[in-house]
Amino acid sequence: MKKILTLIVSFFAAFTPLQNASAHLSYSGRDFGTLVNDAAPLLNTSQTLSSSFGFADATDSSWGDSHRGRFFRFTLASTASVVISLQRNGNGTQTLYGGTSGSLLPAVSLYSGLGTIAPEALGHDSSALSIASRPGDKEGNLQTLADWSLGNDDTYNTAGDPTSGVRYAARLAYFTYIGNVADGTSANYGDASGINGDGTADGYVSGTFSNLSAGDYTFFVGGANYNAQNVEGVSSNGTYSYPTYGVNVSVQAVPEPSTWALIALGAGFVGWRTFRRRNT
Repeated sequence: MKKILTLIVSFFAAFTPLQNASAHLSYSGRDFGTLVNDAAPLLNTSQTLSSSFGFADATDSSWGDSHRGRFFRFTLASTASVVISLQRNGNGTQTLYGGTSGSLLPAVSLYSGLGTIAPEALGHDSSALSIASRPGDKEGNLQTLADWSLGNDDTYNTAGDPTSGVRYAARLAYFTYIGNVADGTSANYGDASGINGDGTADGYVSGTFSNLSAGDYTFFVGGANYNAQNVEGVSSNGTYSYPTYGVNVSVQAVPEPSTWALIALGAGFVGWRTFRRRNT
């Protein structure tokens, strides 16, 4: 069986048109709230990713499109370690728009900080601030191995009416990179330095992010199939459609990394997969 990858992280730690300019960074249906140490894992089984390459593509020098995955959030009231586990499922369109069924290899990057949330306008790669904040040769603002930022638009007193005056001025939200874990090896996610692969490309990955301070956190879940960007996506009238892939997401806070806590997490994935620690 696959070993569980544990990350020991000390937490002190010209414009390119986007393929889906209408999407924005939100946490709708993906807010785990405040995590409680040693509580049962919190599960989200309803989300899909719009491509199988979103994480891997954002590891290279051209950065990535934040629309090609999903953002989740949680809050810590005190210092803790957090276990994030991902497993692909059968949801989504998968075989449409160049996709392949059962091919998702999930990955996650964790950041401190939050994107803009209501009542402010939501951030997106096509906002004027986002475009101005990145070099002109980038695919988007997302970086899965580094700090990054994302801008929103002015929020008007009356939605959609600039004449009503600005309620909240546009601003950049900043994400401070903490760490990552990815399913598989460089054979699927590419050769960028700093990717923490688990060694077995089987649709499941789990990582522990240790010694996180109290505060708000964002994590991005995307696919680790780097070369899929060459085959996925079908253009129509200047826009792109992508296959979608289902993923189960689990989050748990623990006082410190421990084998027993990780085994307990695995038990929470009833019907998904049973795993145990193996000697390496």
